[in-house]
Amino acid sequence: MTSIDYSNLADRLITIYAKQKIVSDRKKFRINHAELQESLVLPVCQSIHVHANCVDVYKNPNYLNEVLDTIDLATIYMNVDKRENEPDKNPNLKYDDFVVLELLQYFKHNFFTWVNTPKCPNCQDEKNVESKGSIPFNRTLPNPDEISIVEHYQCFQCGTNIQFPRINNPVSLLRTKQGRCGEWVNCFMLILQALIGEDKDRIRYVWNQEDHVWCEYYSYGLNRWVHLDPCEAVYDEPLLYCNNWGKRMSYVIGFNQNYIIDLSDKYITPEKQIEKSSVISKNKVDKLINYYNSNKLANYYNQQVSKLGNEHKALLSVYNDIIIPRNQELDVMKEPNKPSATSTTLTKGRQTGSAAWTKSRGEDGNS
Repeated sequence: MTSIDYSNLADRLITIYAKQKIVSDRKKFRINHAELQESLVLPVCQSIHVHANCVDVYKNPNYLNEVLDTIDLATIYMNVDKRENEPDKNPNLKYDDFVVLELLQYFKHNFFTWVNTPKCPNCQDEKNVESKGSIPFNRTLPNPDEISIVEHYQCFQCGTNIQFPRINNPVSLLRTKQGRCGEWVNCFMLILQALIGEDKDRIRYVWNQEDHVWCEYYSYGLNRWVHLDPCEAVYDEPLLYCNNWGKRMSYVIGFNQNYIIDLSDKYITPEKQIEKSSVISKNKVDKLINYYNSNKLANYYNQQVSKLGNEHKALLSVYNDIIIPRNQELDVMKEPNKPSATSTTLTKGRQTGSAAWTKSRGEDGNS
């Protein structure tokens, strides 16, 4: 009697399924050109287009060398060792997790600076500086810093005109070390990738329709994606925005290398949920996410075939690196026993930005 190699059989079934999914998803979630063009101007969809492949920039090896030459690695790792030896540490955390915890503190308190209003270079103070509006960056000029807009200010004490460019090149931010949440997250993710990213899909950009961004990383110790807010130096507090800030939100979308995911259920409580349909049809958002994910799945397969030179191994990679992790994450978000509280040690309300600004945005903890 011939014995059955069940391990080989399982692999064969997996590869058949993975190949069918690649083909069927491309067909099922295809969007025609006219529909794609229409979605470019729709709320939420527009941002999905912009950020669909946003984490790719952090993989640039030249950029990573810039990081290692800029940050204070000795101080970071000295404090990581201290964290690892603390008697009351979380036993589930691994070395990488302590690196992330320490990086949050280092980045906020020793590296990057929040800018409400830029200082007058003559008076060295921002209290007499007032906004004069902003204009898009002149596209006819060289733009190595990838500046999107330039904010204009004037010091009414000495009359000096001040420009504050909103920089999008993360390497440039290693030099300027200042900005608001967009710049903070952009620069932080570059450093995060350099320290823990390896060649894996471990960092995620998180975008919120109500004008905030943060990030996540995949923890091997906790076996899940973990919330990080570098502006606040907050770790693993997904309900920070609803429970602590009092922020009302509609959509929260995550962008990592291998897929895009709607994280609204993870970050928004029922009490703070803005009706999604009041912003845009959820079906349109889901359709665009599925479109991009079907392309990412096919592209990853092609990359793995080229890298491994073997279709069977490439399909196993697709299954293990994308299909399973994404399905598991979606299943976890459906579970009823999700965290319902934030740490009682957190200071109430948003800590970055002026008091008037956070209050106007409903983020001061009193909304």
